[in-house]
Amino acid sequence: MRGKRLSTAYVFPILMVIFVIPMMLTLLNAYQNKERLTLELESSTEQLMNMAVASATDALWTYNDDSLVQICDAIADYKRVAIINIMDENNNVIYGVNKTGKEYDDKQLYPAFTRYVMYEGIKIGNIHIVVTAYYLHEMVREKIMFGFYETIIISFIIWFIVYIFTRNVTAAIDNIDSGVKAFAEGDRNVRIYVNDSHEIRRLADRINIMFQRIVASDIMLHENYLKLQTKEEDLKASEERYRYAVEGSNDAIWDWNLETNDYYVSARGAQMIGEADNKEIDLETWISHIHEKDRFSFEYYLHNFECDPDSYQEIQFRVINIKGDIKWLICRGKGILNKKNKLLRVSGFYTDITERIRAEEAIQQLAYFDTLTGLPNRVMLYEQGDKIFAEVKFHLKNGAIIFMDLDDFKTINDTKGHTFGDQVLKNLANELKEKIKYNAIARIGGDEFIFILEDCDYEQVKIIAKEIVNLVHAPRIIKDYEYLLSCSVGIAMFHEDGVDIETLLMKADSAMYQAKVEGKNRYKFYDQSINDEMVKKIKLRNEIRQGIINKEFVVYYQPQVNIVSGKISGVEALVRWRHPIRGLVMPGDFIDLAEETGLIIPLGEYVLRTACRQSMEWERAGLTGIMMSVNISVKQINSLNIVQDILDIIDETHMIPEHLILEITESVAMENISKTIDIMNQLREKGITFSLDDFGTGYSSLNYLKNIPINHLKIDKQFVQNLQRQTFEEVVVRSIIEIAHRMELTVVAEGIETLEQKEALTSYNCDIAQGYYYSKPIPHQEVESFIKGI
Repeated sequence: MRGKRLSTAYVFPILMVIFVIPMMLTLLNAYQNKERLTLELESSTEQLMNMAVASATDALWTYNDDSLVQICDAIADYKRVAIINIMDENNNVIYGVNKTGKEYDDKQLYPAFTRYVMYEGIKIGNIHIVVTAYYLHEMVREKIMFGFYETIIISFIIWFIVYIFTRNVTAAIDNIDSGVKAFAEGDRNVRIYVNDSHEIRRLADRINIMFQRIVASDIMLHENYLKLQTKEEDLKASEERYRYAVEGSNDAIWDWNLETNDYYVSARGAQMIGEADNKEIDLETWISHIHEKDRFSFEYYLHNFECDPDSYQEIQFRVINIKGDIKWLICRGKGILNKKNKLLRVSGFYTDITERIRAEEAIQQLAYFDTLTGLPNRVMLYEQGDKIFAEVKFHLKNGAIIFMDLDDFKTINDTKGHTFGDQVLKNLANELKEKIKYNAIARIGGDEFIFILEDCDYEQVKIIAKEIVNLVHAPRIIKDYEYLLSCSVGIAMFHEDGVDIETLLMKADSAMYQAKVEGKNRYKFYDQSINDEMVKKIKLRNEIRQGIINKEFVVYYQPQVNIVSGKISGVEALVRWRHPIRGLVMPGDFIDLAEETGLIIPLGEYVLRTACRQSMEWERAGLTGIMMSVNISVKQINSLNIVQDILDIIDETHMIPEHLILEITESVAMENISKTIDIMNQLREKGITFSLDDFGTGYSSLNYLKNIPINHLKIDKQFVQNLQRQTFEEVVVRSIIEIAHRMELTVVAEGIETLEQKEALTSYNCDIAQGYYYSKPIPHQEVESFIKGI
């Protein structure tokens, strides 16, 4: 298909330019005249408005409607005025003239002029004038039409001259065009001939030379193409293998061209930041997804390749995907050099190590933090402590370690369950973190918390210790259950008590223990006497443990006598310690420590087993019907298999269950009353009976007394020893015996040492008497003689 001729392609565009430019000048001139006339129209209308306002002010103020009509009609007489309205202060039209539709077209109206009419600062009305642009438009239209006709005539004359000039040139150009077209369509033998002797002839000659060179080049390109085709096939096979390797890998491939700054990351990299697989990710986009705290490190990592271009480098950093999730990546890369050993590009791969990092963090959390409260654990405390005490030694800082232990927290676990107890510990840990000043805090055991305080003197530490005690002792509610905690706090001061965490913890622990001994719910500073006492207790504890192994403990029996008949009704088994050095040691010197350390459990089992075995020996010797009373401690009650352990001992010794009385104190019964009652009921089903020991020294509540399944009530010796007529003790003892008998309980009075005490208790109708008045605790060999001697 032939293209446009030269006369069409160039002459007519030239003609159009010649036509358009004058026409545009004409329009511009018309526009400028319109702008000038418009400004004149606006100015004259503004003057007309000023005149109208001045004339209408008095008439509006005096409500002179006739004057307003005259003013309105006078303004309307101007030809350019299409609409005039005079309105009151509420924009209600008082009088107006509208000439639209009659003389003027609405489309020729000029935007309205509106002016408020003010009188002494008060708005009393406004005047609304709309003018017409009809005459303005007519003048502009005439100028445009004149310019249009003028331009058409000039353009035609110029076109005719150009056409005559180009007619001779187009023939030669057509000849060149035909030759080039034939060559482009594949005719490699074509040549161009032009009769013109000027520039067009020289152009044709040069085109013929170019044809010859193109033919030679085509031959050479065809040969090169065959070679490249072979190489391309090899390259495609290699790229296919590479693509399969990349797609099958969990890593993302990346490449950064330093010359073009082009950055490429594979589809796996796009997935890592949450973008579509087919989206092109440039370097700026990739860096924008890097965590702001790691962004500088990554940019510095890239910069390092310019400093050390041939090196292999890696970096670990975080990226944030489009969902806001954080992922950990490790980037490995190596620089690629050109022939001049200049860095050309950097390539490498990204590996998603999020799961590995999370696993490491989880391990770190488990290793260094308490899983329940989130507080640092003992391991973390020691690491923090080492750093703190390095500073303490170097700068001679003051401070302290506070060792806090909750008092009787086991009661909460036993009564409300461990889930409730865990929630109590979590809530308390949060309060301690928020409200107590510390440099380090840790939970190192079930209910043990440690605080490290720096830059605190003795008085400041005392204030913080008080805050801890008071905070812990505040009432709390969980799930509508109100509970009250207390704690014992031990304090060890820097330098004075030590400068390493191990020593200070040990001494703070000793001070805490002493606070418990002194009554709990308090704090105690460490001093040397506490350490001496602890050393003594540790030694005694070890001796007790060794004594149990060596069977150094023996059981003595104190007779219990029917206070009326004087006959023996039973005995109470009491433990003694035949110490290899100190001789016979009384229970008051070791029972409390055995209870505290848990050694009371094996010791109690030993006493129960020995007493049951002795009871059966007396049965076989003919001393039948003797009741055997054995004390049970709180540790034994709280031990896991207390019921089964007692029943196993009974089976082992063939003890008659009905002859066994287990004595528990009020404090033991109230430690966990529901659990205690359950244990007692299980053993009562086997025939064992219970006695409430030391009644009157503890809770002494009739409400719980009627619920505890006991058969015997034992009056504490402190009431018996102070027993005199018309005394408080006398009233208490009388009341206890009377209440117990109404509850069908047998009353045992212990600690009777005089005849007067015995006679008084007889008169109060006491059932059983026990004390030195009858016999001190004696070995089993002497019990038979005692029975026969009564």
